[in-house]
Amino acid sequence: MPRQPERWGANAGLLGAIDLRGLTLAIAVARSGSIRLAARGAGLTVSTVSRRLRALEDGLGVSLFERRPSGVKLTEAGERFLADATRLLDEVRDAASRARDAGSAATGRLVIGTYFSASTGRFRDSLVRFVRQRRRIEVRIREGGRHDLLTAVRRGNIDLALLLGPNEEPGLDRLALWQEAGMVALPADHALASRLMVLWSDLVAETFSISRRGSGPEAREKVEALLPSSHKARFVEQDVGREAMFNLVGAGLGVAVLAESASGASYPGVVFRPVGNETGPTMVEAAAYWDPKRDNPALRRFLAQLRATQGSRAG
Repeated sequence: MPRQPERWGANAGLLGAIDLRGLTLAIAVARSGSIRLAARGAGLTVSTVSRRLRALEDGLGVSLFERRPSGVKLTEAGERFLADATRLLDEVRDAASRARDAGSAATGRLVIGTYFSASTGRFRDSLVRFVRQRRRIEVRIREGGRHDLLTAVRRGNIDLALLLGPNEEPGLDRLALWQEAGMVALPADHALASRLMVLWSDLVAETFSISRRGSGPEAREKVEALLPSSHKARFVEQDVGREAMFNLVGAGLGVAVLAESASGASYPGVVFRPVGNETGPTMVEAAAYWDPKRDNPALRRFLAQLRATQGSRAG
């Protein structure tokens, strides 16, 4: 163990003596068998290439080439060294290329936490556009409740949370995004199913199925605030996801609220109608939350794309 610093010091000195430009020229000379041809290919003079080769050999303390009137020939040591050096240079080039790709968001991974559906609407549009433009970026979607997803953002487990908003979240940056109409899912044979739009006052006596997952807790809070104060509506928490929730509605087990983006799929026995008041549908606003200290080029690219949606936030 005490001798390791000495070995490292010796290796460091040896590595410092290797000029990568000279090494690249040595490989070119070995492949062409001629200093003159290698110099021409590099746009240098023969004397410059010869000087670089001598400096490399002096730094290594070994002759890499035998100089002959007919050209140059690798020594046994030079053959072994340049074979290893070529392999290492190729690996360094590949590593540099991967680093450039990651830095420009050509490759990488983006993890988005949300309870918004990608069945239709602005989230789907943004996701599809990003995936098509950045096909080498791995995109993962994680569903969860607001608290869990924001905690995951703060811990660095996900890059961005796309949630209802806008609300201030300590330590996180926020971007207000699009708005979409609030909807109510009704059984197809419900008395309100034929309406073009349902009023909150029409739902005062309904049973609302609310998921314990995702946006369920927030949805209940908002619905209770929108219903008339004298409502007799009931709220039944279901420990199911979005698809199972709508299937329960189709089976006649109450109604459910949702954002318009979740209404793109069809479910047996279920119809979706905008819900609001006399002035029009209640609008639901989406917002993105992320840690400003998060260094992920893919996240920066996706945020830039989301900002581009702000010019057309209505609807």
